[in-house]
Amino acid sequence: MNNELIKVLLLEDNQVDLPLVHEMLSESRREKFVLRYVDRLQHALDLLIKEQFDVMLLDLQLPDAYGLSALIGVQTLAPNLPIVVRSEVNDEQLAIDAVHSGAQDYIVRGEESSPLLIKALRYAIERKRSEQSLAYLAHYDPLTDLPNRELFRERLNRAQERTKRSGYMVALMFLDLDHFKDINDTLGHDAGDQLLKFAAQRLKHCVRTEDTIARLGGDEFTIILEQIEHKKDAANIAQKIVDEMSQSFLLNDKDVFVTMSIGIAIYKEGDQTSEELIKHADMALYAAKAKGRSNYQFFEAKMNTLITQRMAMVKNLKLALERNEFVLHYQPQVDLSINQLVGVEALLRWQHPEMGLLQPNNFIPLLEETGLIIPVGEWVLHTACQQCRLWREAGFPRVRISVNLSAKQFRQLQLVNTVKKTLDETGMDPEHLHLEVTESLLLSNVAETISILNELNDLGVHISLDDFGTGYSSLNYLHRYPFASLKIDQSFVKSITRNSKSAAIISAIISLAHNLGLKVVAEGVEYHEQLPALLNMKCDEAQGYIFGVPLSSATCETMFKNIFNQNSKFYVRKP
Repeated sequence: MNNELIKVLLLEDNQVDLPLVHEMLSESRREKFVLRYVDRLQHALDLLIKEQFDVMLLDLQLPDAYGLSALIGVQTLAPNLPIVVRSEVNDEQLAIDAVHSGAQDYIVRGEESSPLLIKALRYAIERKRSEQSLAYLAHYDPLTDLPNRELFRERLNRAQERTKRSGYMVALMFLDLDHFKDINDTLGHDAGDQLLKFAAQRLKHCVRTEDTIARLGGDEFTIILEQIEHKKDAANIAQKIVDEMSQSFLLNDKDVFVTMSIGIAIYKEGDQTSEELIKHADMALYAAKAKGRSNYQFFEAKMNTLITQRMAMVKNLKLALERNEFVLHYQPQVDLSINQLVGVEALLRWQHPEMGLLQPNNFIPLLEETGLIIPVGEWVLHTACQQCRLWREAGFPRVRISVNLSAKQFRQLQLVNTVKKTLDETGMDPEHLHLEVTESLLLSNVAETISILNELNDLGVHISLDDFGTGYSSLNYLHRYPFASLKIDQSFVKSITRNSKSAAIISAIISLAHNLGLKVVAEGVEYHEQLPALLNMKCDEAQGYIFGVPLSSATCETMFKNIFNQNSKFYVRKP
């Protein structure tokens, strides 16, 4: 903000404060503050319609508005305006409530000084920018600028509601690029990212402006077509997309041909829930791929045979725990400042008797849906803690172990007792156990969530916020929970050297976390060029394929021997 002109709107009914505030702001050497003054909320709202301001100083005791109503009035008209609340000494709690309701900071009248006031305004502007960036990341994919999964679900629900009133149909399309993995493997991930951007642009040319295109992750896209009168309307758009995607893409100065498969489900008034509609579109996409790819298929009831296969998978999952078919692999976590191993994350795998070693994305969703995640989650926790004890008994230096808690596990009444019992039975030092939770479970039953996390924290275990930035990323909740660390999701780390927006957001997250006393772990670090960027931003720790793939317990022991017995650093894999 050096040499920056900052327009400040002072909303204060006591005109005596105007020269005082003006004098304090004039002492700034870094910025030039331009101060405007109004004494009524309505006057401020009228002015905000005509002019833009960089920050507002807001009195909560106005002749035409008192308390949070003044704040709400400003936020409704100017939601992007940073706000610093001025409060009386005896009314500081109201100012604190205002900050919890969306104001960026507050100062107490009578305790103001020029440095304090200027610092509060600077902080409010920076915090608002961070909040807006995180809000964007919560709803949009940074690579393609398309709505993400979260915003997609919101818009799908709204589209279904509108259909009930309009009588039109909604067509939901699930789309993905055929053999996209081959592009990543042969041309590299940069080319893969570029292809996703090109694909997003082509999709925009094929639909109307009022339709929603979203990227769910990887090469998976979805389109919501509203106000569809006939099934053929969706078919025409789908064929247009198939034809458009069949044209060559220029990647790394080469013409590359990639096709797209599409599954379509039609929604008529009240005939399906959003989850059923999504499932049907996904089944139709599977059918399109089964029919040779580069085509579209509408959902048909006979596709429900896939459910039979799903039921067989569920049955096998129930037997898997009894047959000891689940195994844990452990991925190294490295302290970036000293390049040393400090921990591992326990990751679940299924050693299927017929299909071999299955990755979690092939069965975790079914565990969640069926509730099997609870007994399996308990097995993971117990096995990980037991393994940590065995490593300690084998003479290896203590490393911490991170275990993921699912939302269903977290909501169990006996969770805290289960963790305590596991610690007691395995002899695990709670100091070396990190439990990872995701943002989504923080959004409901807040008081209960805080209570559970505090009880876990009282046991001595550390709580880590996983996949930060992929859910409802709000700066407001971080200080309310006993987190020891947060993990930046790999989708942001992946583009840290190629996307200045992602780099700026990661830097802001790290700075925020450190200010709150939290450590930061970067997930999904795969490339050497990502390390200097993370070190520059003072990221504490990292994990990813550049340090090592998830390892079996036996391979982990070999790694420990190589590192600890030789007292060596943790060297990254060669490029």
